[in-house]
Amino acid sequence: MLQNIEVITPLFEGQVNERFQFKLNIEGNDYRGVFHDEEVQWFQPQPHNKIEKDELNFVEASVHNLMINRLSH
Repeated sequence: MLQNIEVITPLFEGQVNERFQFKLNIEGNDYRGVFHDEEVQWFQPQPHNKIEKDELNFVEASVHNLMINRLSH
C-alpha cells in the first residue's frame, strides 16, 4: 500500500516559517504534503479522498515517525 516516503527540500528553507515537505506513493497515486508542528498537512490531491480512514491513519503515523526521526538527527 504505502511506498517510498521521501523527504524533499523544505519550503521557505532557513526562514522562520520553514516547512518540511515529503512525498509518497499510495497504491500507485503520488501525494505530497508538509510536516509542521508535528502535524501532517496534505497538498492536493488529498489521500483521504481515495483511501479509507484506517489506512490514512497508518500512512500519517508512518510519515510522522519518519519526520520525527529525520528532524531529530
